[in-house]
Order: sequence, then structure tokens, then C-alpha cells
Amino acid sequence: MVMLRRRMTAWLRQFPADIWLLGLGSFVNIAGLSLLWPINAIYIHTQLDQSMTVAGLVLMLFSGAGFIGSFVSGWLYDKIGIVPVLLIGLGAAGVLITVPIFNHAFSVYVVVMGLFGLASSMPFPALTTMAGQAWPDGGRRPFNFIYVTNNLGVATGTAVGGLLAQHSFRIVFSGIMLAYIIFLLLVITVFKSRFQRYRLPKEDVQTPVSLPLHVFPQVPWLAVGVLLGGFVLSWVVYVQWQSTLSVYMQQLGYPLTMYSVLWTLNGILIFAAQPLVSFVAKRIHQLPLQMMIGVFLFSMSFLILIWNDKYVGFVAAMVVTTFGEMFVWPSIPAAIAQLAPSHRAGMLQGLVGSSATLGRMFGPVIGGFLYDRVAEPVSLAVFCGGLAFPLLLFLLYHRLDQTADRPTNLSL
Repeated sequence: MVMLRRRMTAWLRQFPADIWLLGLGSFVNIAGLSLLWPINAIYIHTQLDQSMTVAGLVLMLFSGAGFIGSFVSGWLYDKIGIVPVLLIGLGAAGVLITVPIFNHAFSVYVVVMGLFGLASSMPFPALTTMAGQAWPDGGRRPFNFIYVTNNLGVATGTAVGGLLAQHSFRIVFSGIMLAYIIFLLLVITVFKSRFQRYRLPKEDVQTPVSLPLHVFPQVPWLAVGVLLGGFVLSWVVYVQWQSTLSVYMQQLGYPLTMYSVLWTLNGILIFAAQPLVSFVAKRIHQLPLQMMIGVFLFSMSFLILIWNDKYVGFVAAMVVTTFGEMFVWPSIPAAIAQLAPSHRAGMLQGLVGSSATLGRMFGPVIGGFLYDRVAEPVSLAVFCGGLAFPLLLFLLYHRLDQTADRPTNLSL
């Protein structure tokens, strides 16, 4: 226990003040947004009297708008920097989320969710890009730190959101608005002065960002495309934990509380296991290898569920999945940061966010299609086999990287 405490302390002390500040912003942002996630479909179904099919379509609209918002955020970051992007995204999201407090019409809520999905997705690529620029020698560590704070925010927001919704959905929307106000104040009072020194490269001004992608010869699009393709496919499989597996557990007779415990375990592990993950990452330097390890662990978790549908099997599978995501998710933006020219860093990190959203959009659709037609163990086997595709893409990226002059064994 003493050794674990020392390792955790050493892990926390390695991060510069700017990274801590970005992590704080990430935590407040995602904690506020996560208040909505566990109750959005419930609100549409029970308060707005819509079917679950309609609720699913609204959530898809929300995700689709987030796909666009992530790319727009990265595009604007390269043009105007982090502070204006955060002010636009947070300000618009904060205003939009107040509408359901006073207006309960379903048609209005649909419009709000579309616009809110776009605005609320904008802070993520901006914070991730700035983390890489604020600590350029940090390797995967700044991205990993943002990943950890995001997960702490999700764990906090989802837990609090469920409690608030028991009293009033208006309180939930008010809580989201309050979180955006707090983050806006942080941006105005601290971010504006702290991050103004990170100037945009001169190429940003000289190169019109409105030109089509093929005129950006500095960007290695083949490597970027291979990497993001693997990222999308990994998310398609991972998101089954948030969609079909919850239904499968209920079918087996497990209550929702037991499903929620799995995500609590996920959040605790992501924070508590950082010293161990850092220890392994220091010895396996190359980012593509870390990605492949993560995908392999994803496949192992599904194999566990194929052969064991007892609750202990779900716990073991979640533990393995959590370690897998700790290797894959931070490595993708870290690798993209290496690939990106400085004046295209925001745009490419925006594509990372859009790719994750794409996987989250189509994963439940594919999973639901299989769930309705085959037994869940068969569906799990299909997804387990499907993980061969991101594994091959990350292997291809590894080969492309080895033939390039640029290494991806970021300092850890």
C-alpha cells in the first residue's frame, strides 16, 4: 500500500501546472455534460412522451452534431486558438441547455439537442490539442492526463446526474448550465492569460484553412487515415459495453445497479492503475504497440464473456477492457500529435474526436442488429473477430512509421 501511494504521488507530480489546469477544465466540462448522459433517453421517453426508438434517433442526432462540432473545433483552433474556441463552445452550450428548463416542447428539444451536440463537443479537441502543445516533450502523458480527468468527470457527472434527476430534470439542466458558467469563468480569468503565450504558427495565417484537404501536403494522410480507421473500429466494439451488454445483463437477470457498479469499477481503475500503466508504457515505448496491446485486451474481455455469463465474468471482462482502453485511447491523440504539422494540430485532433463519435454512432446500430438476430455469445464472437481489423490497421501504421523518418516512441 505504501509503495502504491508513493508511485501514485510520483505519477501526479510529473505534470506541469498548465497540464493540471487543462485537466481541471476537462473535469468541469465533462462532469457537467455527463449530468445529461444517463437521463437523456429517460427524459425524452418519460417527460416528452416519445418512444424509445424516437429517443434513440434524437441521441443519434446529438452524436452526429458532435461529429461535426469536433471537426469545426479543431479547424477553428488552428485559425483563432484555444480561448476563442472555448468561449464559443461553452457560451453556446450554456445558453442552449437553459432552453429545456423553460420550454418542454419535444420539437424544441430536438433542435436544442442538435445545436447543443455541436457546441458541447467543441471544448474536447481544443483541450487535447493544447495539452500536446503545452507539454511537447511529455509524449503520451499530457493526453493520458486529459483522458484520466475526463473519466473522473464522467464518473462524477453520471453519478450526480442520476441523483438530481430523481428530484427534477430541471435541476439537471441547471447543473449543466452551472458547470459551463464555472468553466467559462475559468477560461476568462485564467486560461486567457495563461495560454495566450502559445502563439499560432505563422503558416496558419498564410495558409487558407478553407482549402480542401489534398492541398495540405505536410499532413501524412495515409498514416492518419490508417490510424483513425483503427480508432473508429475499436470504438465500434468498445461501445457495446454502453449499449447491447447492458441489455444482455438485464436479460440474464442482473439489475441495473450491478451494471452501474461495472462503470464505477472502470472509473476507479482508470485512476488507480495509472502507475502500473505508466510502468508498462515506459518499457513498451512505441505507440502502435501500445494500441495493439489494448485491442488484444479488448478481444480477451469479449472471450471471457463468451465463456462466462456469471457476474464475476462481467467484472473480469470490465477489468480487462479498462486496461485495454488505458493503452489505446491516450495513444491515438499522442500519435496524431506527432503526425500533425503544428499549424494543423487542431484540425487533426478534431478528426480524432470526430472518429470516436463515428464509432459511438454506428457501434450501437451494429450491435443492436446482431442482438435482434443471433444469440449474444455469437454477437460477442463476431465483435471479437472484428477486432482483427483495427489490430491489422495499427500493425500497418506501425510498418508505415518504421519506414518514415519520424519515430513514434514518444518519451514517457
